[in-house]
Amino acid sequence: MFKIATVYESGLFRNDGNPLFVSSYLTRVQYYCDAIHQRKLNEWTLRGFTNPKKPDDFRAEATAKWFLATYDPEGLQCKHLRPYGDLKPYGEFNLWIDVDWGEDALTGVLPYKPIEIPHPILRWNSDTHIQMLGNDSYPYRLEKSRKADYVFCAQKRGAEWMKRDGIENPIWLPHAVEPLAYPRMNYATKKYDVCFVGHINSGNRIDALDRLFREFPNFYYGQRLFESAASIYGQSKIVFNISMTDDLNMRVFEGMATGSMLLTNWIPTIEEFFQDGVHLVLYRNEEEMIEKAKYYIEHDEEREKIAAAGCDEVLKNHTIACRVNKMLETVMEKKLVTA
Repeated sequence: MFKIATVYESGLFRNDGNPLFVSSYLTRVQYYCDAIHQRKLNEWTLRGFTNPKKPDDFRAEATAKWFLATYDPEGLQCKHLRPYGDLKPYGEFNLWIDVDWGEDALTGVLPYKPIEIPHPILRWNSDTHIQMLGNDSYPYRLEKSRKADYVFCAQKRGAEWMKRDGIENPIWLPHAVEPLAYPRMNYATKKYDVCFVGHINSGNRIDALDRLFREFPNFYYGQRLFESAASIYGQSKIVFNISMTDDLNMRVFEGMATGSMLLTNWIPTIEEFFQDGVHLVLYRNEEEMIEKAKYYIEHDEEREKIAAAGCDEVLKNHTIACRVNKMLETVMEKKLVTA
């Protein structure tokens, strides 16, 4: 039995994003490993499902079958732990997963200092690109990565920087969508022309949203999570995105997964995954942003064709299941080579 611990704070602040998605997915994989073996089911694994009374996740089931057949016939177990106190009573683990939960931004707010976790450690970094308000997030993440045995970065530039700075074999592992949290929405009619769900935390985002507000009165803006955000996306003709710098952010994948067309700024890495005018629509300046928004608001058939193709591509290749499988494959293959 391969035992995994995911470590992040989940009780004091927001419990969302990659730490939650990775942990929940692994508990669902455990559920199917136990079910396949006809072991007594651990009730807490059901919490990873949207409907615990009717668990259903074909991706987690496929991962369980693959892991059982390829790496460990007993399957895997996953336990989520918060990073304080004595972890020894929880037992031994074969892997400790440290998914970036932004604790460096919580200095002075957390009522404790996060403890060091044992080895082997898998670290998935986010926000290596953020350098604003005097807060450069990269040095903290580099130091955390120096302590890890497996290093992944959600930003390609972050992986390149870490390799430059001596991290062995950092892997670019972009963000993704958790389809159970952001389900595909099929609304017969669209309520909004354009929507933006998120925070206004960069100058370029302020300027772009101000322009969109003025050009498109039927515009939704707000902060939502999970199914609530997916509902807004699904009711919008266009899901708008603008990256703070050159990051392929989570909104790209989450917006596309809900079945509405994504209009987003061009960034250097996005065309490594998606084709402009086929899966999504890209713009390079504000004038082009407005021009393309107007065009696709008025051309329903073209817009919905792009939306459907983008949704299919994301759900096939850019889910949390895809990212977790890459993590497991990387760790288990290295174990086989070094055994």
